[in-house]
Amino acid sequence: MANLLNPERSSSALNRLPQLRIGLLGFGTVGEGTYRMLEDNLASIRRKTGADLSVVRIGIRDEKKSRRAPRELFTADNMGIVIDPSIDLVVEAIGGIDPALSLVEAALDHGKSVVTANKEMMAKHGARLLEKARAKQIDLHFEAAVGGGIPIVQVLKHQLAGNDVPMMMGILNGTSNYILTAMSQEGRPFDEVLAEAQLKGYAEADPTNDVEGFDTMYKISILASIVYGGPVPLESVHREGITGVDAIDFEYADVLGYTIKLLGVAEELADGSVRVRVHPAFVPKAHSLASVNDVFNAVWFHGDFVGDLMFSGRGAGGDPTASAVVGDVIDVARNFAAKGTGSALPFDPPRAAAGMDDLVSRIYVRLDVLDKPNTLGRISTAFGDHNVGLAAMEMRTTDANHGEIAFLTHPVREAQFVAALEAVEQLDVVYGVGNWIRAIEVTK
Repeated sequence: MANLLNPERSSSALNRLPQLRIGLLGFGTVGEGTYRMLEDNLASIRRKTGADLSVVRIGIRDEKKSRRAPRELFTADNMGIVIDPSIDLVVEAIGGIDPALSLVEAALDHGKSVVTANKEMMAKHGARLLEKARAKQIDLHFEAAVGGGIPIVQVLKHQLAGNDVPMMMGILNGTSNYILTAMSQEGRPFDEVLAEAQLKGYAEADPTNDVEGFDTMYKISILASIVYGGPVPLESVHREGITGVDAIDFEYADVLGYTIKLLGVAEELADGSVRVRVHPAFVPKAHSLASVNDVFNAVWFHGDFVGDLMFSGRGAGGDPTASAVVGDVIDVARNFAAKGTGSALPFDPPRAAAGMDDLVSRIYVRLDVLDKPNTLGRISTAFGDHNVGLAAMEMRTTDANHGEIAFLTHPVREAQFVAALEAVEQLDVVYGVGNWIRAIEVTK
Protein backbone atom coordinates (compact mmCIF):
# COMPACT_ATOMS: atom_id res chain seq x y z
CA MET A 1 0.00 0.00 0.00
CA ALA A 2 1.34 3.42 -0.93
CA ASN A 3 2.31 5.78 1.85
CA LEU A 4 -0.41 8.43 1.94
CA LEU A 5 2.03 11.03 3.22
CA ASN A 6 4.67 10.55 0.53
CA PRO A 7 5.49 14.04 -0.77
CA GLU A 8 5.83 12.78 -4.34
CA ARG A 9 2.36 13.12 -5.98
CA SER A 10 1.36 12.23 -9.50
CA SER A 11 -2.09 13.81 -9.64
CA SER A 12 -2.10 17.11 -11.49
CA ALA A 13 -4.82 18.36 -9.13
CA LEU A 14 -2.62 17.66 -6.12
CA ASN A 15 0.37 19.24 -7.79
CA ARG A 16 -1.58 22.49 -8.08
CA LEU A 17 -2.09 22.61 -4.29
CA PRO A 18 0.52 24.40 -2.18
CA GLN A 19 2.90 21.77 -0.79
CA LEU A 20 3.34 21.99 3.00
CA ARG A 21 6.30 19.85 4.03
CA ILE A 22 6.32 18.81 7.69
CA GLY A 23 9.16 17.72 9.93
CA LEU A 24 7.94 15.77 12.97
CA LEU A 25 10.14 15.71 16.08
CA GLY A 26 9.39 12.71 18.27
CA PHE A 27 7.49 9.50 17.57
CA GLY A 28 6.11 8.56 20.97
CA THR A 29 2.40 8.31 21.66
CA VAL A 30 1.71 11.90 20.59
CA GLY A 31 4.07 11.93 17.62
CA GLU A 32 2.84 8.61 16.28
CA GLY A 33 -0.78 9.62 16.86
CA THR A 34 -0.18 12.83 14.93
CA TYR A 35 1.40 10.97 12.02
CA ARG A 36 -1.39 8.38 11.96
CA MET A 37 -4.15 11.00 12.03
CA LEU A 38 -2.56 12.98 9.21
CA GLU A 39 -2.20 9.79 7.20
CA ASP A 40 -5.67 8.37 7.86
CA ASN A 41 -7.51 11.66 7.27
CA LEU A 42 -5.29 13.20 4.62
CA ALA A 43 -7.95 13.47 1.91
CA SER A 44 -10.35 15.42 4.13
CA ILE A 45 -7.49 17.56 5.49
CA ARG A 46 -6.57 18.54 1.91
CA ARG A 47 -10.16 19.60 1.26
CA LYS A 48 -10.35 21.60 4.50
CA THR A 49 -7.03 23.40 4.08
CA GLY A 50 -6.48 23.82 0.36
CA ALA A 51 -2.94 22.50 0.90
CA ASP A 52 -1.20 19.19 0.31
CA LEU A 53 0.47 18.10 3.56
CA SER A 54 3.46 15.77 3.62
CA VAL A 55 5.41 14.47 6.60
CA VAL A 56 8.83 14.26 5.00
CA ARG A 57 11.09 13.62 8.02
CA ILE A 58 10.60 12.23 11.53
CA GLY A 59 13.21 12.86 14.20
CA ILE A 60 13.84 10.10 16.74
CA ARG A 61 16.62 9.01 19.12
CA ASP A 62 17.01 5.34 18.19
CA GLU A 63 17.05 4.64 14.46
CA LYS A 64 17.16 0.87 15.04
CA LYS A 65 13.80 0.65 16.79
CA SER A 66 10.93 -0.71 14.70
CA ARG A 67 8.17 1.83 14.09
CA ARG A 68 4.88 1.95 12.21
CA ALA A 69 5.96 4.31 9.45
CA PRO A 70 8.28 4.01 6.44
CA ARG A 71 11.87 3.60 7.61
CA GLU A 72 13.19 6.20 5.17
CA LEU A 73 11.32 8.97 7.01
CA PHE A 74 13.28 8.51 10.24
CA THR A 75 16.48 10.23 11.28
CA ALA A 76 18.32 10.81 14.54
CA ASP A 77 19.47 14.21 13.25
CA ASN A 78 16.72 16.36 14.76
CA MET A 79 18.62 19.59 14.20
CA GLY A 80 19.00 18.65 10.56
CA ILE A 81 15.22 18.63 10.28
CA VAL A 82 14.70 22.08 11.76
CA ILE A 83 17.33 23.75 9.57
CA ASP A 84 16.34 21.90 6.36
CA PRO A 85 15.28 24.70 3.97
CA SER A 86 12.76 22.42 2.24
CA ILE A 87 10.70 21.92 5.43
CA ASP A 88 7.95 24.47 6.10
CA LEU A 89 6.48 23.32 9.43
CA VAL A 90 8.07 21.67 12.47
CA VAL A 91 5.84 19.69 14.83
CA GLU A 92 7.52 19.24 18.23
CA ALA A 93 6.32 16.15 20.13
CA ILE A 94 9.42 15.45 22.24
CA GLY A 95 8.36 17.15 25.48
CA GLY A 96 10.45 18.65 28.25
CA ILE A 97 13.04 21.38 27.85
CA ASP A 98 16.14 19.69 26.47
CA PRO A 99 16.49 19.30 23.50
CA ALA A 100 13.00 20.53 22.60
CA LEU A 101 13.63 24.20 23.39
CA SER A 102 16.80 24.52 21.33
CA LEU A 103 15.15 22.72 18.40
CA VAL A 104 12.07 24.95 18.47
CA GLU A 105 14.21 28.08 18.73
CA ALA A 106 16.28 26.94 15.76
CA ALA A 107 13.14 26.22 13.74
CA LEU A 108 11.76 29.69 14.43
CA ASP A 109 15.12 31.31 13.69
CA HIS A 110 15.09 29.53 10.31
CA GLY A 111 11.64 30.90 9.49
CA LYS A 112 9.63 27.72 10.06
CA SER A 113 6.22 27.66 11.68
CA VAL A 114 5.99 25.44 14.76
CA VAL A 115 3.27 23.37 16.40
CA THR A 116 4.04 22.03 19.87
CA ALA A 117 2.36 20.00 22.60
CA ASN A 118 5.03 20.99 25.14
CA LYS A 119 3.41 22.52 28.22
CA GLU A 120 6.60 22.90 30.26
CA MET A 121 8.42 24.67 27.45
CA MET A 122 5.52 27.03 26.73
CA ALA A 123 4.97 27.79 30.43
CA LYS A 124 8.64 28.62 31.00
CA HIS A 125 9.66 30.12 27.65
CA GLY A 126 6.43 30.75 25.73
CA ALA A 127 6.57 34.56 25.77
CA ARG A 128 10.06 34.59 24.25
CA LEU A 129 9.16 31.97 21.64
CA LEU A 130 6.00 33.82 20.65
CA GLU A 131 8.00 37.02 20.24
CA LYS A 132 10.38 35.17 17.89
CA ALA A 133 7.43 33.91 15.84
CA ARG A 134 5.91 37.39 15.72
CA ALA A 135 9.20 38.93 14.58
CA LYS A 136 9.53 36.34 11.81
CA GLN A 137 5.83 36.57 10.88
CA ILE A 138 5.36 32.83 11.25
CA ASP A 139 2.99 30.64 13.25
CA LEU A 140 3.58 29.13 16.68
CA HIS A 141 0.61 27.08 17.91
CA PHE A 142 0.31 25.18 21.21
CA GLU A 143 -3.29 24.01 21.65
CA ALA A 144 -2.20 20.54 22.76
CA ALA A 145 0.03 21.95 25.51
CA VAL A 146 -2.90 22.72 27.80
CA GLY A 147 -5.93 20.47 27.62
CA GLY A 148 -4.93 17.58 25.40
CA GLY A 149 -7.98 17.12 23.19
CA ILE A 150 -9.95 20.00 24.74
CA PRO A 151 -9.97 22.90 22.23
CA ILE A 152 -9.56 25.71 24.75
CA VAL A 153 -6.56 27.77 23.55
CA GLN A 154 -8.07 28.76 20.21
CA VAL A 155 -11.40 29.51 21.87
CA LEU A 156 -9.76 31.89 24.34
CA LYS A 157 -7.53 33.47 21.67
CA HIS A 158 -10.33 34.11 19.21
CA GLN A 159 -14.02 33.44 19.85
CA LEU A 160 -14.01 34.64 23.47
CA ALA A 161 -11.26 37.24 23.29
CA GLY A 162 -13.78 40.08 23.58
CA ASN A 163 -14.91 38.95 27.04
CA ASP A 164 -13.40 40.08 30.29
CA VAL A 165 -12.74 36.95 32.34
CA PRO A 166 -12.48 37.73 36.06
CA MET A 167 -11.96 34.07 36.96
CA MET A 168 -11.15 30.76 35.33
CA MET A 169 -10.60 27.34 36.86
CA GLY A 170 -9.54 24.00 35.49
CA ILE A 171 -9.14 20.34 36.31
CA LEU A 172 -6.03 20.05 34.19
CA ASN A 173 -4.33 16.81 35.20
CA GLY A 174 -5.94 13.47 34.46
CA THR A 175 -3.71 11.47 36.80
CA SER A 176 -4.60 13.53 39.86
CA ASN A 177 -8.27 13.58 38.92
CA TYR A 178 -8.30 9.79 38.55
CA ILE A 179 -6.74 9.40 42.00
CA LEU A 180 -9.10 11.86 43.69
CA THR A 181 -12.13 10.29 41.99
CA ALA A 182 -11.22 6.82 43.26
CA MET A 183 -10.55 8.15 46.77
CA SER A 184 -13.93 9.88 46.74
CA GLN A 185 -16.01 7.04 45.35
CA GLU A 186 -14.27 4.09 47.01
CA GLY A 187 -12.82 5.55 50.20
CA ARG A 188 -9.36 4.23 49.39
CA PRO A 189 -6.09 5.83 50.55
CA PHE A 190 -3.91 7.92 48.25
CA ASP A 191 -0.94 5.51 48.09
CA GLU A 192 -3.13 2.57 47.10
CA VAL A 193 -4.89 4.45 44.31
CA LEU A 194 -1.61 5.90 43.03
CA ALA A 195 -0.14 2.39 42.75
CA GLU A 196 -3.21 1.29 40.78
CA ALA A 197 -2.93 4.32 38.49
CA GLN A 198 0.70 3.42 37.79
CA LEU A 199 -0.26 -0.18 36.93
CA LYS A 200 -2.93 1.08 34.52
CA GLY A 201 -0.53 3.52 32.88
CA TYR A 202 -2.37 6.61 34.12
CA ALA A 203 0.58 7.67 36.31
CA GLU A 204 4.31 7.74 35.62
CA ALA A 205 6.81 5.75 37.67
CA ASP A 206 7.80 9.13 39.11
CA PRO A 207 4.41 10.85 39.55
CA THR A 208 5.78 14.09 41.01
CA ASN A 209 4.77 16.35 38.11
CA ASP A 210 1.18 15.12 38.35
CA VAL A 211 0.48 14.70 42.06
CA GLU A 212 2.50 17.70 43.27
CA GLY A 213 0.72 20.09 40.90
CA PHE A 214 3.55 20.98 38.50
CA ASP A 215 1.66 19.80 35.41
CA THR A 216 -1.40 21.80 36.42
CA MET A 217 0.79 24.82 37.18
CA TYR A 218 2.27 24.80 33.67
CA LYS A 219 -1.17 24.59 32.08
CA ILE A 220 -2.98 27.22 34.14
CA SER A 221 -0.08 29.64 33.68
CA ILE A 222 -0.38 29.26 29.90
CA LEU A 223 -4.14 29.83 30.01
CA ALA A 224 -3.75 32.83 32.32
CA SER A 225 -1.17 34.37 29.99
CA ILE A 226 -3.68 34.18 27.12
CA VAL A 227 -6.64 35.51 29.08
CA TYR A 228 -4.81 38.31 30.89
CA GLY A 229 -2.46 39.32 28.09
CA GLY A 230 0.93 38.83 29.68
CA PRO A 231 3.33 36.08 30.71
CA VAL A 232 2.80 34.48 34.13
CA PRO A 233 6.14 33.78 35.84
CA LEU A 234 5.97 30.32 37.38
CA GLU A 235 7.55 31.60 40.58
CA SER A 236 4.45 33.75 41.10
CA VAL A 237 2.11 30.73 41.02
CA HIS A 238 1.08 29.23 44.36
CA ARG A 239 1.33 25.44 44.04
CA GLU A 240 0.18 22.56 46.22
CA GLY A 241 -0.34 18.91 45.30
CA ILE A 242 -2.74 16.20 46.44
CA THR A 243 -0.43 14.01 48.53
CA GLY A 244 -1.81 15.48 51.76
CA VAL A 245 -5.46 14.70 50.95
CA ASP A 246 -6.83 11.86 53.06
CA ALA A 247 -9.82 9.62 52.36
CA ILE A 248 -11.53 11.02 55.48
CA ASP A 249 -11.44 14.50 53.92
CA PHE A 250 -13.81 13.22 51.24
CA GLU A 251 -16.24 11.98 53.89
CA TYR A 252 -16.39 15.39 55.51
CA ALA A 253 -16.58 17.10 52.12
CA ASP A 254 -19.56 14.95 51.17
CA VAL A 255 -21.43 15.76 54.38
CA LEU A 256 -20.73 19.46 53.90
CA GLY A 257 -21.96 19.43 50.28
CA TYR A 258 -18.63 19.36 48.43
CA THR A 259 -16.17 17.13 46.65
CA ILE A 260 -12.40 17.62 46.31
CA LYS A 261 -10.57 18.42 43.07
CA LEU A 262 -7.08 19.60 42.19
CA LEU A 263 -7.72 22.96 40.56
CA GLY A 264 -5.70 25.48 38.65
CA VAL A 265 -7.29 28.87 39.30
CA ALA A 266 -6.54 32.24 37.70
CA GLU A 267 -8.29 35.46 38.62
CA GLU A 268 -7.97 39.16 37.89
CA LEU A 269 -8.39 41.41 40.91
CA ALA A 270 -9.88 44.89 41.09
CA ASP A 271 -6.44 46.53 41.20
CA GLY A 272 -5.42 44.84 37.93
CA SER A 273 -3.17 42.25 39.54
CA VAL A 274 -3.50 38.56 38.73
CA ARG A 275 -3.53 35.66 41.17
CA VAL A 276 -2.71 32.20 39.81
CA ARG A 277 -2.85 29.20 42.12
CA VAL A 278 -2.86 25.40 42.11
CA HIS A 279 -4.20 23.44 45.07
CA PRO A 280 -6.80 20.90 46.17
CA ALA A 281 -10.16 22.61 46.59
CA PHE A 282 -13.57 21.90 48.05
CA VAL A 283 -15.85 22.19 45.02
CA PRO A 284 -19.61 22.52 45.65
CA LYS A 285 -21.47 19.48 44.35
CA ALA A 286 -23.72 21.77 42.33
CA HIS A 287 -20.77 23.22 40.40
CA SER A 288 -20.19 21.73 36.95
CA LEU A 289 -16.53 20.94 37.77
CA ALA A 290 -17.65 18.59 40.56
CA SER A 291 -18.94 16.03 38.04
CA VAL A 292 -15.69 15.86 36.02
CA ASN A 293 -14.25 12.51 37.07
CA ASP A 294 -11.56 9.93 36.35
CA VAL A 295 -8.99 10.96 33.70
CA PHE A 296 -11.17 13.69 32.24
CA ASN A 297 -10.12 17.34 32.30
CA ALA A 298 -12.22 20.50 32.18
CA VAL A 299 -11.80 24.26 31.99
CA TRP A 300 -14.50 26.52 33.45
CA PHE A 301 -14.62 30.27 33.20
CA HIS A 302 -16.96 33.21 33.49
CA GLY A 303 -17.02 35.85 30.77
CA ASP A 304 -18.73 39.18 31.31
CA PHE A 305 -20.84 38.77 28.16
CA VAL A 306 -20.91 35.04 27.50
CA GLY A 307 -21.53 34.01 31.12
CA ASP A 308 -20.41 30.66 32.49
CA LEU A 309 -18.84 28.13 30.11
CA MET A 310 -17.11 24.81 30.62
CA PHE A 311 -15.11 22.73 28.15
CA SER A 312 -14.34 19.13 29.08
CA GLY A 313 -12.84 16.03 27.55
CA ARG A 314 -9.89 13.69 27.72
CA GLY A 315 -6.97 15.85 28.70
CA ALA A 316 -4.18 13.40 27.95
CA GLY A 317 -3.30 10.35 25.90
CA GLY A 318 -1.87 9.93 22.44
CA ASP A 319 -5.01 10.27 20.35
CA PRO A 320 -6.70 13.23 22.10
CA THR A 321 -3.43 15.17 22.19
CA ALA A 322 -2.67 14.26 18.58
CA SER A 323 -6.10 15.57 17.63
CA ALA A 324 -5.20 18.97 19.09
CA VAL A 325 -1.80 18.91 17.36
CA VAL A 326 -3.39 18.16 13.99
CA GLY A 327 -5.93 20.94 14.57
CA ASP A 328 -3.02 23.36 14.89
CA VAL A 329 -1.34 21.84 11.82
CA ILE A 330 -4.54 22.50 9.88
CA ASP A 331 -4.52 26.14 11.00
CA VAL A 332 -0.94 26.50 9.78
CA ALA A 333 -1.83 24.78 6.49
CA ARG A 334 -4.72 27.17 5.88
CA ASN A 335 -2.48 30.15 6.55
CA PHE A 336 0.18 28.63 4.31
CA ALA A 337 -2.31 28.16 1.47
CA ALA A 338 -3.48 31.76 1.89
CA LYS A 339 0.14 32.97 2.01
CA GLY A 340 -0.34 34.43 5.48
CA THR A 341 0.10 33.65 9.15
CA GLY A 342 -2.19 33.45 12.14
CA SER A 343 -2.59 36.18 14.70
CA ALA A 344 0.25 36.20 17.22
CA LEU A 345 -0.55 36.84 20.86
CA PRO A 346 0.43 40.42 21.78
CA PHE A 347 1.88 40.11 25.28
CA ASP A 348 2.21 43.01 27.68
CA PRO A 349 4.77 42.87 30.49
CA PRO A 350 3.81 40.51 33.34
CA ARG A 351 0.98 41.78 35.53
CA ALA A 352 1.55 42.37 39.23
CA ALA A 353 1.13 39.03 40.99
CA ALA A 354 -1.29 38.88 43.92
CA GLY A 355 -0.26 36.64 46.80
CA MET A 356 -2.37 34.28 48.85
CA ASP A 357 -2.61 36.33 52.06
CA ASP A 358 -5.51 38.42 50.75
CA LEU A 359 -7.42 35.53 49.16
CA VAL A 360 -10.89 35.33 50.69
CA SER A 361 -12.56 31.92 50.73
CA ARG A 362 -14.30 29.43 52.93
CA ILE A 363 -11.79 27.01 54.42
CA TYR A 364 -12.22 23.42 55.60
CA VAL A 365 -9.98 22.41 58.49
CA ARG A 366 -9.70 19.02 60.21
CA LEU A 367 -8.27 18.82 63.73
CA ASP A 368 -7.08 15.87 65.84
CA VAL A 369 -8.26 16.71 69.35
CA LEU A 370 -8.59 15.52 72.93
CA ASP A 371 -12.10 14.13 73.35
CA LYS A 372 -13.41 16.04 76.36
CA PRO A 373 -16.41 18.32 77.01
CA ASN A 374 -14.72 21.73 76.76
CA THR A 375 -12.67 21.01 73.61
CA LEU A 376 -15.15 22.39 71.11
CA GLY A 377 -15.76 25.53 73.12
CA ARG A 378 -12.08 26.35 73.49
CA ILE A 379 -11.39 25.84 69.78
CA SER A 380 -14.40 27.93 68.77
CA THR A 381 -13.29 30.71 71.10
CA ALA A 382 -9.77 30.71 69.65
CA PHE A 383 -11.13 31.05 66.12
CA GLY A 384 -13.55 33.74 67.27
CA ASP A 385 -10.76 35.72 68.92
CA HIS A 386 -9.23 36.05 65.43
CA ASN A 387 -12.57 36.94 63.80
CA VAL A 388 -12.84 33.62 61.98
CA GLY A 389 -16.49 32.58 61.82
CA LEU A 390 -17.42 28.89 61.75
CA ALA A 391 -20.25 28.03 59.35
CA ALA A 392 -20.45 24.26 59.85
CA MET A 393 -18.94 21.58 62.05
CA GLU A 394 -18.70 17.77 62.12
CA MET A 395 -17.30 15.65 64.96
CA ARG A 396 -16.38 12.03 65.53
CA THR A 397 -14.62 10.02 68.24
CA THR A 398 -11.58 8.11 67.00
CA ASP A 399 -10.74 6.25 70.24
CA ALA A 400 -11.23 6.59 74.00
CA ASN A 401 -9.33 9.86 74.34
CA HIS A 402 -9.09 11.15 70.79
CA GLY A 403 -11.58 12.83 68.56
CA GLU A 404 -11.71 14.62 65.26
CA ILE A 405 -13.44 17.89 64.49
CA ALA A 406 -13.93 19.29 60.99
CA PHE A 407 -14.97 22.90 60.49
CA LEU A 408 -16.01 24.90 57.45
CA THR A 409 -15.41 28.59 57.99
CA HIS A 410 -17.31 31.55 56.69
CA PRO A 411 -15.40 33.44 53.96
CA VAL A 412 -12.19 34.65 55.54
CA ARG A 413 -8.97 36.33 54.47
CA GLU A 414 -6.28 33.63 54.30
CA ALA A 415 -3.68 35.42 56.42
CA GLN A 416 -6.33 35.87 59.10
CA PHE A 417 -7.21 32.17 59.03
CA VAL A 418 -3.56 31.10 59.22
CA ALA A 419 -3.02 33.29 62.28
CA ALA A 420 -6.11 31.81 63.92
CA LEU A 421 -5.00 28.27 63.14
CA GLU A 422 -1.61 28.91 64.72
CA ALA A 423 -3.39 29.95 67.92
CA VAL A 424 -5.65 26.89 67.79
CA GLU A 425 -2.64 24.59 67.44
CA GLN A 426 -1.25 25.95 70.72
CA LEU A 427 -4.27 24.72 72.69
CA ASP A 428 -3.57 21.72 74.91
CA VAL A 429 -6.76 20.04 73.66
CA VAL A 430 -5.48 20.05 70.04
CA TYR A 431 -3.04 17.30 69.05
CA GLY A 432 -2.53 18.58 65.53
CA VAL A 433 -3.99 19.79 62.25
CA GLY A 434 -4.97 16.91 59.99
CA ASN A 435 -5.50 19.06 56.91
CA TRP A 436 -6.97 22.30 55.67
CA ILE A 437 -8.35 22.93 52.20
CA ARG A 438 -9.76 26.04 50.53
CA ALA A 439 -13.27 25.98 49.11
CA ILE A 440 -13.82 27.76 45.82
CA GLU A 441 -15.82 30.95 45.90
CA VAL A 442 -17.19 31.95 42.50
CA THR A 443 -18.07 35.62 42.25
CA LYS A 444 -19.23 37.32 39.07
